Amino acid sequence: MGNTTNEMNWAARERLRCVELRLWWRGYVGRKELMEVFGISAAQATSDLQKYFELNEGACFYSTNRKRYEAAQEMSCVLHEPILEEGLTLAFGEIVGDRWQRERVWDGQKPGLLGAVNLPVRDGESWVERVMVLAAQGLRRVRVKYVSVKSGRSSWREMVPRTFGWDGRRWHVRAFCLENEDWRDFVMGRMDEVEWPGKEVEVPVDQAWEKWVVVKLKVNPELDAVQRRALKMDYGLSSNTLRVRVREAMRPYLLAEMFLEGESGVKAPRHFAMDE
Repeated sequence: MGNTTNEMNWAARERLRCVELRLWWRGYVGRKELMEVFGISAAQATSDLQKYFELNEGACFYSTNRKRYEAAQEMSCVLHEPILEEGLTLAFGEIVGDRWQRERVWDGQKPGLLGAVNLPVRDGESWVERVMVLAAQGLRRVRVKYVSVKSGRSSWREMVPRTFGWDGRRWHVRAFCLENEDWRDFVMGRMDEVEWPGKEVEVPVDQAWEKWVVVKLKVNPELDAVQRRALKMDYGLSSNTLRVRVREAMRPYLLAEMFLEGESGVKAPRHFAMDE
């Protein structure tokens, strides 16, 4: 009875959440992995897996060939709300920060002294995010119904997801577009429908993603001396030059965020200008 999993126990519930997290974002989980992550016995790991099957019937199946439990396509989550950043961290082993939020800590009797601009959420559907992450881990072909602002049309696109980029406002997936035969960025919030990942596809190297560049910006010379000094203080600059290292594929997003490209009708004085 010592190996029975009580889902009401905090430690046990964390292990069960670990099972669900891996099934959802990575597509599989094994008994040995649970043993290594939590330092538990084989019997306890088996009990945890069995308990999860009871809590979420039909969520996964055992693959005798791979000797692991694999997620079903129609799986849903019962122990946590999927968060893309958490899935990316698990799938690719790179630390991705949680979505930034500030919560009031006062009890309502004192005025709040901290404020934040809560921008509109630009998320994709959890189902879409899951499929993209699963496909990217194996370079698998995905068929997506994509709504494009640029072309003003909705159409089915076939792509091979590989990496993900955060532009300061939203996540997009960088994928090889099989129709145009080149690497493109697709905003996940604009994916209306998506099919389950297909077979693995060999794609060329994404040169723009692999290449790092240094973008050199200079404090806008059109600003007066006081304004320029304020900006140097703001960014901790000892000179008028700001250097930012970024992937070449992400360069347009950096410039847009700095109000140098892609932002029409900005009336406020630009803080920086290109320093070629």
